[in-house]
Parts: sequence; structure tokens; C-alpha cells
Amino acid sequence: MPPSVKDVAALAGVSSSTVSNYLNHPHVLGAASRERVRDAIEQLGFVPNESARQLRAGSSTALALVLLDAWLPYFNDLSRGVEDVARGGGWSLFFSNSNRDAELERRNIDMFEAHRVQGIIIYPLGDVVPRLERLAGSGIRSVVIGPIASSPTVASVLFDDRGGGRLAGEHLLSLGRRRILFLGNPAVSQSNDRLAGLRDAVAGSGATVTVQEVSHLATEDGLSAAERIVTLAADERPDAVFAANDMVALGVLTQLLRNGIRVPDDIALVGFDDVDQAHQGVVPLTTVRQPGYAIGRAAGAALLQMLSDPSAPPPATTPFPAELIVRESTVGRRES
Repeated sequence: MPPSVKDVAALAGVSSSTVSNYLNHPHVLGAASRERVRDAIEQLGFVPNESARQLRAGSSTALALVLLDAWLPYFNDLSRGVEDVARGGGWSLFFSNSNRDAELERRNIDMFEAHRVQGIIIYPLGDVVPRLERLAGSGIRSVVIGPIASSPTVASVLFDDRGGGRLAGEHLLSLGRRRILFLGNPAVSQSNDRLAGLRDAVAGSGATVTVQEVSHLATEDGLSAAERIVTLAADERPDAVFAANDMVALGVLTQLLRNGIRVPDDIALVGFDDVDQAHQGVVPLTTVRQPGYAIGRAAGAALLQMLSDPSAPPPATTPFPAELIVRESTVGRRES
């Protein structure tokens, strides 16, 4: 006979109601009790009947994470942060990918509502706050990673994207660069904020900013964008490129080097995020560091705080500051 809740309770030295709370409402238990029950479950190989349990409890012990583009390395870091907090609190976590598709994003939210998750963390494409506020009415709390309008039920975790764009622009100006090309996606608010920061930096300097749209913010987009650059006469090319993320910047870097254009001598290059690949290339990439793992942890902690006290207003979180990481793609190789 498979182990039961009573067996787990006996091994853990707790009551059956404590085991039930661990399965249904883990946030009400202390860390020590959660650990004892978790260890007993693992030792016995106890597997709860999720369908029956959810019908009895009227809820699940699951949280959901809706990503904008799961294939980008930044979102791997962010996901690990959310997952570590969720699992540490005794929650399970489901993942989905909107793939920069508004309709798919809507269906992902619908799916998690149907599965009665207790909370949702989302890095959105569009304005999802009205929908999330309606979910709050049925007990599903949410955290948005990114800027939102003030909400009485939805929390947000912010990064200073505009400040990061400003840092990138100020750095390029300090190097004497005056023809700056920005590669971004206007459908993504964070990309627009990075562009706004760049424009803040160059205002009144005499430098120009040209914008080229890239659809998916992926390496292939950078390769394609740089194909156009290499067809231009040398005096018509930008002398600097600021990409809305590192993967686009790395695509640009690859294409420029393939065509004999020197980085940074001919064109300086700045990315955004500081993913691992940024420092691993032939020419290490100057970038704006965005701490994906820490942001994910902050979002997870905010959601668990909301679930522990559903009557409280959404927690206020301090925006994560931007940090410029200077490498060879803008300043060249430094003598040791």
C-alpha cells in the first residue's frame, strides 16, 4: 500500500493537518515544519493525488511564471530566481512562454486560471494589469516584472531600464561616438525605456540616434541588422551600436567581424543584460548589467508575501539599479 498523509505525519513528527497545510497552504507553516514534512515525503516516496486534493481544498499549491521569451538567456536566470524562492516556500512552479505573442500571452493566463494556480508572475508583452486585477477578485494574486500603472492588487518588480540606456549613451559619448544606432523592439516597453535613456544622454550633445526595429531581440536579428550596416559606405555607418539586449549585440558583433569591420575601432558596441555569453566572445561585450536571478527572487518573494496576507496591499519594491560593465567592445584591449 502506498504511503498516506498519516504515514508522512508520523515520520515527520507532526499532525496530519500540518501535512495537509504543507500540501495546500505551505506559506502558513514555519521553515522547520516545512523541512520536516518535505524530508518525510521524500523518504517515503509519498505522491499526493493532486486532482482529488485540489477538489477538496478548492485550490492548488502551484504558482505560474509567464515569460516573454523563454529562449533568451536572461529569462533562464530570472526563472531560476523565481523557482528557488517558490520551492523554498514549498510551492510548485509552472512555466509558460508567450513568445512575444499577445494572444498566446492571454491564453497562458487563461490556462493558469483554469488550473487554479494561487499566484502568477509575468514578464508581459502588453498591459495585463486589468486582467490580473480581475484574477485578484477570485483569489489569484500577481506580480508583474516591469513597469505598471498603480494597482491596488497587483505588485511589480522594476529595473531602471531608462537609467541603463542613459549609462550606455553617456559612455559612448565619452568615447567620442556621435552616430549611434539603436536596435530594439518598440512593442516591448523595456526596449522603449532603454531607447529613452539613450536619448536622454545625447540630448544637446550634437550626437544623433537612429533607430532600427528588430522583431525578436535574438541573435539572428543582430546578424540581419549588421548585414545592412556592412553595405553602407564607411562614412555613412554608425560609429556606435547600442542593442536592446546582449543577444542582438552578439549577432551584430559576429557579422561585423565576419566582414572585416573592427570592434571597437570602427564601431563601438554596447549590449544589455550581461548574460554569460557577453564576456565569453572573441571581443568581450560592454553591457548594462540587469541581475535576472535577483529580480526573479524579488518577484517570487513579493508574490509569497501577498499570498501570506491576502488583505494587505501589494508590497512596494525598490527598483533594481543599472550598472554599466565596460569591456573591449567599446574601449579595446587594455594592456595588463
